[in-house]
Amino acid sequence: MQFSQAVCIIQSQVAVMKKVQVIYNESDPLASDLILSLTMDGIRLLFDSVTQRLKVIEIFTMNLVKLKYCGLVFNSTDVIPTIDQIDHSFGATHPGIYDPDRRIFTLNFRGLSFTFPVEQASEPRYVRGLGSLQFTNGASPVASKMFIFNGNNLTDSKAPPLPLSCFNGHPYLGMAEVIRQNGLTSGVKLSIICEGAVFFNI
Repeated sequence: MQFSQAVCIIQSQVAVMKKVQVIYNESDPLASDLILSLTMDGIRLLFDSVTQRLKVIEIFTMNLVKLKYCGLVFNSTDVIPTIDQIDHSFGATHPGIYDPDRRIFTLNFRGLSFTFPVEQASEPRYVRGLGSLQFTNGASPVASKMFIFNGNNLTDSKAPPLPLSCFNGHPYLGMAEVIRQNGLTSGVKLSIICEGAVFFNI
């Protein structure tokens, strides 16, 4: 999804989608992600600053949304997204990562991450699922955030390739690069995408 497309959708739903913030780096717009924050819905949409395509969906207020996976609700007003619930819904195969400095436990799947604030956790010992993890208060921590992204790692996530259904026979500009030599512009390099193929023109 393009940033402009997301803005058009939000504008068409202005009666129900309110208090939307646009966050960007004013001093260097291309250095940081372009963010649409739907504050009343607890959702942030992170767009690549260069391509302006959606690369991460962050749900930062879990109790404002109802979420399902394969028809099974794992987050709602009636279903609390504890580690046990996430394990039951997604079938985690590894114990995740605990950051003792931030006191955050992160559970990662391909294209999906959950963060759980915890007071203190023991060293992860994976035996038979997440139940092998022991938390000092005996309770199962509750997810505070969820991230949806393309790839294996949230840190290295990039916008997915455009699906062929989006082209409709039209070419798209993937990237425009200004070529400069000795402080002067000598040309422009365009990356044109058409039906999945990439062509470069100078």
